Amino acid sequence: MRFASPHFRLRRLRHISQQATVCLLGAALSGAPVWAQGADTRAPGYASSLPTLGDPAQGSLSSVQEKRLGEIIMREMRQEPDYLHDSLLRDYLQVIVDRLTPAARRTAEMEAPAHFRVFLLRDRSFNAFALPGGWIGVHTGLIIDAQSHDQVAAVFAHEMSHITQRHIAQRLAQMGRDRLLSIGSLLLAVAAASAGQDQAAQGLAMGGQAAAIDRALRFSRSNERDADRTGEEVLAESGYPPQAMASMLLRLQNLSRLDDSDVLAFLQTHPLTSERIADAQARGGNHPLPPDHDLMFWLMHARARALTPTKRDAMQHEEKRFSADKAAFPAQQAAIAYGQAVLLQRLGRFDAAAAALARAQAAAANAPAAERLPLDLLQTELLLEHQPAQAADAARALCRQFPQSTAARHLLARCLLALPDKKSAREFLRQQTVAHPQDIVLWQDQARAEAALGAFAAQHRATAEAYALEGKTEAAIEQLHIAQRTPGADYFEASIINARLRALEQAHAQQVQIDKTLPQ
Repeated sequence: MRFASPHFRLRRLRHISQQATVCLLGAALSGAPVWAQGADTRAPGYASSLPTLGDPAQGSLSSVQEKRLGEIIMREMRQEPDYLHDSLLRDYLQVIVDRLTPAARRTAEMEAPAHFRVFLLRDRSFNAFALPGGWIGVHTGLIIDAQSHDQVAAVFAHEMSHITQRHIAQRLAQMGRDRLLSIGSLLLAVAAASAGQDQAAQGLAMGGQAAAIDRALRFSRSNERDADRTGEEVLAESGYPPQAMASMLLRLQNLSRLDDSDVLAFLQTHPLTSERIADAQARGGNHPLPPDHDLMFWLMHARARALTPTKRDAMQHEEKRFSADKAAFPAQQAAIAYGQAVLLQRLGRFDAAAAALARAQAAAANAPAAERLPLDLLQTELLLEHQPAQAADAARALCRQFPQSTAARHLLARCLLALPDKKSAREFLRQQTVAHPQDIVLWQDQARAEAALGAFAAQHRATAEAYALEGKTEAAIEQLHIAQRTPGADYFEASIINARLRALEQAHAQQVQIDKTLPQ
């Protein structure tokens, strides 16, 4: 089963000829809508004369091409207004994916990605989607509409199976063989996507080729059955209930019966048949999942609700909904109060947020410490508003207690950066970027700490590392050139700058060679 597409709302078409590939793939791989018919005003033969993607002899993208496409798409994704930078929610979802990964790898086709990484988008629709290179996007609406941790795991098992079975690479390569994936079609698609779905549906010049692209990128029924079956195997081997996949499908069916427009948008292009549900029940059993009383699931459910709205009136409306909600058991009671506290904090009503958080803590008093971590993190964030030193002490304690928590590390960095003396922040961040070199936020925070202490060469190097992780290799190289010209670096720092510059220049040269095999 394929989940509804994210709607990309690019704010402007900057350097469109360079970015068109990214924009269409980011939308189309997620099942972009069929745009209305319209005339293509380009010169005859424009699109068909351009390069295409996919090796007809192989039947799919190479693993190198797939990885590079994923990097390019994510570079643009991170600039989306709805991209959600929330390490706590991402930690929660990544833990699920990491639990599923060993079993998923055992089902994988040759050259399939071996690692899976999650990112979040603020969007109320029930949606998850797989991208090339092992990336999995999740809308906050999925966490909101799911009724259990196991249902969320079932969604991931399904999407991971699309990746391990190389369905995405095969669909893109087929487009290449059919000469659908070219700069001509990509420019048209990004023009419509950037205008917004409603305007695109009214007839922006997409033509018949766009409809063909949309059809080509939808997974076949065979792909969907394969992902269902493989996903259930992955779930069972990872210790999840065998009926989790059927439970998730039934949840979608129930939402559709309630006329949930976000789910119906998906069902119009990816019908949920009774046969699919029956097959899942035959494999995993038709016993309903027991009610999920897991505190962490319900706290993340509430956090997703609280972080989805962005406008003040929408946040106020959601806060009122939380205050009117009724809990069926203590975990829900704690989660309702927690979600209200998160929204009150976002609204700047810190005293009211503290009061709501106190209610959440009282309801969760008997839960294990690990499940109460979101409450402790929020308490520390509220303390940071007026007492940064005490907040730093509290964040240090959380990092010692939960050393694997990305959210705790990020919060401690924020607390230390709020102190007048930035030396402790720099010391902590230098240690953490060595231990967690793939963490963009830590590199960004280290750049701030270095700048505050006048270590400008080190600041530019840290900025370069963040850019490199965001896929902005050329910008990273430029930062390292600036770092080389900046006085004040000691021998050790200068050596690192030179070594990283050589490594990134080599990586960039390799990217250029790979990019020549992609649409130009």
